[in-house]
Amino acid sequence: MARSLSFLHYLPAFRAVARLNSIRGAAEELNLSPSAVSLQIKKLGEATGIELFDKVGRGLVLTQAGADFAEAVALSLGQIETAMRRAGNLDASARPAALSVSLPTALGVAWLSSAVVEFAESRNIPNLTIAEAVTAADVDWDVVDLAIVYDNPPFPGLSWRLLSEVRLRTVCAPILFPRLDLQHRDRKLNGITLLHEDEGEEWAKWAVAARVSLQGSGKVRVSTVAQAIASAVQGRGIALVSDVLTRNYLAEGRLIQPFLTSINAARAYYILCDTDRAEEPLVQNLIERILDYVRLARS
Repeated sequence: MARSLSFLHYLPAFRAVARLNSIRGAAEELNLSPSAVSLQIKKLGEATGIELFDKVGRGLVLTQAGADFAEAVALSLGQIETAMRRAGNLDASARPAALSVSLPTALGVAWLSSAVVEFAESRNIPNLTIAEAVTAADVDWDVVDLAIVYDNPPFPGLSWRLLSEVRLRTVCAPILFPRLDLQHRDRKLNGITLLHEDEGEEWAKWAVAARVSLQGSGKVRVSTVAQAIASAVQGRGIALVSDVLTRNYLAEGRLIQPFLTSINAARAYYILCDTDRAEEPLVQNLIERILDYVRLARS
């Protein structure tokens, strides 16, 4: 049976580690954490079924199978890069001069900004603007070509596609875990500050589902979920957010999910564009690139 190619986005990390024989060196080169690079190498090995490296001292050395795979990766990526350059040269006159994309702050910081930058670079678009907006009403459609929003349809005058539904889970810094009362039947948060964007409706809904008392806990309302996540990382409280936004922090151990209970968010992420521009190749290609990025991120 043919293997899935969903591991392709792990190849840059593998190529860097194979060249440098070092997780830490590859992490510095790619501007990632060592744990993130190590996790990508592990997932690549699991997806391909290849034992890629042997550990020698503090470094890594390619196995014979890993060396063969590295050679194939280098050849394949080189051919892809050459093909992209040729395609770009063939249609240089048709390249768009600029692209403007609007993203919710937290989603952009977490991972989506890199996908948009990658897309602009692959199309040789010289001027890219990434704006910030959460809802469709916040987007300046006079200058924005495409937007990702955390909102609910309908969106009059706009074309939209669902990007991702959202499940909310609690996250906090590991230092707060001992203060959580998880052993008793009547579980409480023991006065830990609740970080939220709305009036507290989501927390109330989660508390019922988790059978956890919020009595005695303080409440801090922030303007963006990015602020809630930052405060949680700093140990200032417990946030109720999508794990799509916190996966890097969770992988690095800077945040934990103390409860298994999750709830559906009141809104979801949608991709929007002006109805008159929905059929433009640039817009369609960017939409497909973002959808592919999300599918790969979940694999």
